[in-house]
Amino acid sequence: MSKKNKTNQAAILTNVEKSEVPVNQNVNYQKGNAKSWFWISIVVLSISTLIAFSGGFDNKFVDWDDNAYVTENKMVLKPEGNWGKAWNTHIAANYHPLTMLSLMINSSIFGTESARSFIITNTLIHLLNVLLVFWFVLLLLKKKDEVELPTAGKPLFIAFFTTLVFAIHPLKVESVIWVSERKDVLYGFFFLLGCISYLKYLNSELKFKYLTYSFLLLILACLSKGQAVVLPIVFILLDYWFDRKFDTKTIIEKIPFLMISLLFGLIASNIQGGGDFYGLINGKFELTAISAINTKHDLWSGIKYACYGFSQYFINFFFPHNLSSFYPVGLNGETGAPNYGFGIVFTLLAIVGTIASFKWSKPVFFGIAFFVISFVLVSQLLLVGGAIKADRYTYLPYIGLAFGVFYLLSNVIEKGAFQRNAVLGISGIFMLFFVIKTRSQVNVWENSRTLMNQRVELYPKDARAHFVLGKYAGEKEDNYDLCIEEYLKCIDNEDSTKIIEVYGNVATAYAKKLDYPNAIKYYSISIVKEPKNGLHYMNRGFQYLKIQQPEKALPDLEKAVILPMKKEDRASIFGGLGTAQLNVGLVKESYQNFNIAIDKEGSKDAIHFFNRGVARLKLTNDKAGAIADVKKSLEINPNYAEAKNGLKVLGVL
Repeated sequence: MSKKNKTNQAAILTNVEKSEVPVNQNVNYQKGNAKSWFWISIVVLSISTLIAFSGGFDNKFVDWDDNAYVTENKMVLKPEGNWGKAWNTHIAANYHPLTMLSLMINSSIFGTESARSFIITNTLIHLLNVLLVFWFVLLLLKKKDEVELPTAGKPLFIAFFTTLVFAIHPLKVESVIWVSERKDVLYGFFFLLGCISYLKYLNSELKFKYLTYSFLLLILACLSKGQAVVLPIVFILLDYWFDRKFDTKTIIEKIPFLMISLLFGLIASNIQGGGDFYGLINGKFELTAISAINTKHDLWSGIKYACYGFSQYFINFFFPHNLSSFYPVGLNGETGAPNYGFGIVFTLLAIVGTIASFKWSKPVFFGIAFFVISFVLVSQLLLVGGAIKADRYTYLPYIGLAFGVFYLLSNVIEKGAFQRNAVLGISGIFMLFFVIKTRSQVNVWENSRTLMNQRVELYPKDARAHFVLGKYAGEKEDNYDLCIEEYLKCIDNEDSTKIIEVYGNVATAYAKKLDYPNAIKYYSISIVKEPKNGLHYMNRGFQYLKIQQPEKALPDLEKAVILPMKKEDRASIFGGLGTAQLNVGLVKESYQNFNIAIDKEGSKDAIHFFNRGVARLKLTNDKAGAIADVKKSLEINPNYAEAKNGLKVLGVL
């Protein structure tokens, strides 16, 4: 080697050491073996991901936003004719048309009777993201003069373990197994592709086509989830990683990206504030999700919440414990009150450490910066949804923490065989722990009961968890005693969110048990809570009819008729009103309302036909018409004893 070449090589090595851009050090391997380890890594990552999450393939939809996104969403239930509506409709105050289209495709191919296809699709997208993270980290560690990706030594160690953490960490369960979080894995897919494309741009002498791809991928990511608006800032971080000069060209090329981010930021802000973005995006198909809790707080509270969440994300990175689908603000469970003082101190120390790492360790600074940038919008500085933190918020941010941790550990393993074996052994134990914990958390998401049981263990005063448990016991298990028990706990623990519907639900549970006095009691409370909800008047009126008090049922049903009602309830309300009127002697009025219920609203209720027959006979003495109505009621319900007796009275039987 010439003296000049030796000098250049020394200069390159010196620059690398100063900037800490990784390089394969002290590694002696054959190219074939390196390729083998590369493919072995991919196989291990893929198998580990499937082992961690495959236990959830038979999980059910959960009553925690899945109703808003799938089980009660008209666009997803019947995709045909609604494909275009995905582009101008927000769901649960979130605009993510690509996410909704992907759910609609699932429904169109496999239906919505089972959550299986949705969960498997989420997992497969996550698996693709695992491979993208592996590619992304290897590109980060690739030297500019390398033609191929580094496939052995220090870079492979960092990339493998960073990706493995992303693949199997227990806090990923919420994003992967929860059907409603399709938006996480989908936006992550486009976000990571965007990062990879931008790295290609940086490593290919700034070829414009890669910048164009990055721009298009930013749009696709934002159309999947609004959190993707931070991608241009990540691009600036990648500029820093590769020591790119921050000049006018660098700034100008980011302007279109920042404009897209601003646009989607404005859309999100407008919609979450109750707007329709100038009439372009509506919530016609939106169903109010249980988790959509509107909670406001002052700036100081926001700082406390953000710092506490920040500290917990760091702790849970190493020790994922006391996991929950919801971490409510202001509820003290058995785990104790949040230690906001610790969160603030931890955050201040983290800031100091990050600033110090800017000079001390470029990879550590890069990792923390990646975490903060991808996390800041969900830091709860401006509280969204009433939760102090959420597992799903770590989906992409943990890539940064894992990268920083394993870069530091990669320096340790180079110190000797003992250190290498110790690091690999401890890392292996942690990964095994993560897989076991992840599989356990996957089982927690099996159904609404298992999910909420975990919550009430941590937060016994969580009213919404008790509400969901009560609903599940009643609707899925027909266990009305347990249903009522959970609903009453919900009422006893009701917080500022005011779960108004619980009163009507517990009243219905009492009605199912034929406990009409208690049903009337809670329907009465529902009327006080929601005086313009006709359903409550209708239901209380029905209970009065069942205890033979038509005079009390009549004003309720008359009120229900004039209030807004769902189309599917109209036949019941008019039929119930007719029944009450018939029982108090208003035969003409009752006959008119039975005609509305049957002929106009399409009632198929046997009682409505029988009672119309009675009213018809009393009002017009139309025996033939009365017989026809009673026969129809018996046709609908062959076991209807009153109809059989009626036909006997009419001389038919």
